[in-house]
Amino acid sequence: MARKKPFWDESASASLNARARLPELVRAYFEEGRKLMSPAPSPAAMHRFRLHTKALRYTVELFRPCYGPGLDRRLSGLRKIQDCLGAMNDYATTKNLIASKLPAKDPERLRMSRLLTARAKRKCAEFRRYWQRSFDKQGEERRWMTYLARPRVSRGQ
Repeated sequence: MARKKPFWDESASASLNARARLPELVRAYFEEGRKLMSPAPSPAAMHRFRLHTKALRYTVELFRPCYGPGLDRRLSGLRKIQDCLGAMNDYATTKNLIASKLPAKDPERLRMSRLLTARAKRKCAEFRRYWQRSFDKQGEERRWMTYLARPRVSRGQ
């Protein structure tokens, strides 16, 4: 079995590792996010993207000392996406929990199911609007890639 190229080059500085690795992670992230703009992404796909968002955000945060204040604006965008997708997941989880506790024809279960479905649809619409109008607007991926490919060089690197 072929070995994967290691993520981290121990002989390089944090800045050089950031420049070498983060742009590719962001490219894959944008690609996955654009797939969710299809008419009806599955809840499972949305949840996977939430986890991908969380992992990317935490990874980028590790390299915060290598970048300037522009990184905080980018991290804020990831947080907004993570919050929308997290709320959607919470609604789905709550809906499943209620379904497991109440009979199928219980009026309260039906009412709560409709309410949670409506809230999830609103959050999904909010996510999609934010993604299309702000996070992935024209040239935004390129701006991310350019920014991440040019970390500040700190002393001793």
